[in-house]
Amino acid sequence: MKLKYKTIIIALCSAAVLLGITYGIFYWVFYGYVDTAQRSQVDKDFEMVETIIENEKENLNSILKDWAYWDDTFNFINDRNPNYVTANLNDESLENLNLNMMLFVNQTGEVVGYGDFALTEEQSAMLMEKISQNNFYTGLLTEDEDVKTNLMILDGQPYLIASGRVNNSSRNTVSNGSMVMIKTVDDEMTAYISELTGVNVELREAGTVATILENQILKREFDGKPYLTASRLQPDGYGEGTILMTISRVEENYAFVKNQFNLFMASFVGFLLLILGIDYFLVNRYFLKRIEKLIAFTKEVGLKRDATLSIDMDGRDELKTLAVSINQMLREIDQANQNIKSNITKRKVNEEEIRFLSYSDPLTRLKNRDYMKMQFEVLGQQQESHYFIIMCDINGLKLTNDAFGHQEGDQMLIAVSNVLRRMCRPNDMISRWPGDEFVIVLKDINQEGVCRLIRDITDEIEKIRDFHLNISVAMGYAESNEELKSPEEVLNQAENRMYRNKLMESTSSRNATIRSLARTLHEKSTETEAHTMRISQLSKALGSHLKLRKDQLDELELLSLLHDIGKIGIPEYILNKPAKLNNEEWEIIKTHPEIGYRIAKSTPVLEHIAEYILAHHEKFDGTGYPNGLKGKEIPYLGRIINVVDSFDVMTHSRSYKKASDLSYAISELKACSGTQFDPEIASAFLKMIEDEGLPVRLEISVFMDNQRN
Repeated sequence: MKLKYKTIIIALCSAAVLLGITYGIFYWVFYGYVDTAQRSQVDKDFEMVETIIENEKENLNSILKDWAYWDDTFNFINDRNPNYVTANLNDESLENLNLNMMLFVNQTGEVVGYGDFALTEEQSAMLMEKISQNNFYTGLLTEDEDVKTNLMILDGQPYLIASGRVNNSSRNTVSNGSMVMIKTVDDEMTAYISELTGVNVELREAGTVATILENQILKREFDGKPYLTASRLQPDGYGEGTILMTISRVEENYAFVKNQFNLFMASFVGFLLLILGIDYFLVNRYFLKRIEKLIAFTKEVGLKRDATLSIDMDGRDELKTLAVSINQMLREIDQANQNIKSNITKRKVNEEEIRFLSYSDPLTRLKNRDYMKMQFEVLGQQQESHYFIIMCDINGLKLTNDAFGHQEGDQMLIAVSNVLRRMCRPNDMISRWPGDEFVIVLKDINQEGVCRLIRDITDEIEKIRDFHLNISVAMGYAESNEELKSPEEVLNQAENRMYRNKLMESTSSRNATIRSLARTLHEKSTETEAHTMRISQLSKALGSHLKLRKDQLDELELLSLLHDIGKIGIPEYILNKPAKLNNEEWEIIKTHPEIGYRIAKSTPVLEHIAEYILAHHEKFDGTGYPNGLKGKEIPYLGRIINVVDSFDVMTHSRSYKKASDLSYAISELKACSGTQFDPEIASAFLKMIEDEGLPVRLEISVFMDNQRN
């Protein structure tokens, strides 16, 4: 068979196979993506709904704690004072607390008082009977729990039922009874969840079909619209999956995308056929070009006398064989030339290899500590030289070595070194310091460029997902100046800032002190961990908006966690009082910045934020406490925390006040700008909210607190 006809047959067969494979791959990828996107959306919907329900539970826990640890409640269990019932178990109280029932029981199981709101007599009687039958007073609590809220379904109706042991405000006596708070998961709450998440939610008792429905995504129609529905089992108060949560979301219409996909494939097939036709025409018409190419190559070798040249020839015919033979001949000629030259250059190469190895780290192929010390000597002699030093430490490398072996730890070091080499400039000096640390020296760069480089390196390292544990690094930098003249002094400053950054790493041993103090604060007062996390998120966002340096952002994050640590020295009956404080109690509360200052000063890892803790309640016009500082006499980070803390207090409920809406908080920040707040910081905070909005979880939290009111 002639070569021409072989070419035609092979081209047609190849085109058919290629088209089939291409269409199959595109079809599988497209519809696989649709299924993955739907399942990802359903998982996200369940997560959001479950988060909202957990927030409702936490809120109910907080309310029950305020009442259960109130001396008036403790005394009422004993003396059944009717004034307590009149003042507290009324419709107004229950409506303000967003509750449907509250009841009190003594140690013998006798109900000594109760109140209900927006319930029928039948509902109230049924709830009282179910609570008594199932011992919901304390039967759902473990020995280590004093308060707990559970999602339960009684007679087909879902409820949030909170149980707790009653004690005095000091919690130093034996509980004399218990109390229960009940909140109906009604249409209003499910509508509220739907408004937040965009999905319809249904809670019902799980039947035999529950295990079949679990994690299945079904397509159904309601009111002429297609919906995606899925169900998951939820635990009740006994830890058993007896509650079936079903969510429904309007299914997006993929018909348009499907038509576009088919149109694209038709266009692609037509274009591919056109290319194949043109290609065949060119191959058939310009076959002689290959011979011309071979002749031109042999002339070029003759003129240049260069044996390293080679020719690449397509096909499997005699021309290809001839090209391979020419290339082989040229390689043998070049190898003979190289053998002659190698004897001349061998000694020079050996000397360069020895020098390279003596100044290189064998694992990462970066420069080593000896090389960097030599560069430090050069920098020390250049008195007017300006430079920055960055120090970088891999968090948790020892844990990786111990748990997964040194081979994985070595690969982690190599991965980080590759990121440093890729992100830094060619003239930047990078070296591996002993263990899990790296040092980078940078010239001809400003502070903004250094901070941007640190952010880029951190982001790139966080993208690495090749190991059992995610990689994170702590980084600190310092700049040579009049105070830090020698490279060693600059390096020490960078190392100190790196360790401050490492304080915020949860696996750091230094972080144990911070976690212990924060846990003590949360356990002693009604200051919740959620409040602390909100302050941390807002502070971090505002600090970035104000373009703070990396070390300032680390200090601000630590300050946001521990600015109120002095409250652990305030009596609990004052911290947890559900009513307004009197003048004497308020003066005691105002001592907490000084107590926090003394705690930080006596704790080495917190000493650098002590001044900020002392000043976080100072006001810009000088009317704050404890020292009456004014304007820029107040430390900058203390002024930032003042704005963020005040905003969070205004937009979230406390035991003694309701949450204000977002518009009120914004108007207060504007009104108090220049008196309580630094006007520049307040303006930056308001602009950040206007341009970027609140983080999603904070926005949900603010919305939920306002809905409860």
